[in-house]
Amino acid sequence: MSVLPAILHDQIVALLDAGDRLFERGDDDGALKKYREAEALLPSERQPWEASTLVLIAIGDTLFQKRDFAAAAEVLLDALDCAGGEENPFVHLRLGQCAYELGERDSALESFKEALALGGNDIFEDEDDIYLGLLRDIQR
Repeated sequence: MSVLPAILHDQIVALLDAGDRLFERGDDDGALKKYREAEALLPSERQPWEASTLVLIAIGDTLFQKRDFAAAAEVLLDALDCAGGEENPFVHLRLGQCAYELGERDSALESFKEALALGGNDIFEDEDDIYLGLLRDIQR
């Protein structure tokens, strides 16, 4: 994974931290604004940068919480292509949840299987039981 120049990386991290604080307080719109500001600082070629992955995950997670599943999935698919995205179980979990909520059961199952393989049962720990239940139903 590549790291951005320190001055740019520090600005992005500061915006992510500010967005995280807003997100934790339940201000999804405020958080999304900070995350989008961080996204605007990313180089046009996003794939090699670990910061791109972090920013896109934050945006995708916030959109998921706002129940904008199609937009969340689009952003999270972009995160898969960035440094470390393919190996991140949370990205696969959220993609599976988005697919499930959009009625795309087969896609959801594939993403859940990948999340489980990368993160184990713990990745589902704080999530609605319906998602892990879908995997269990298939394995029976």
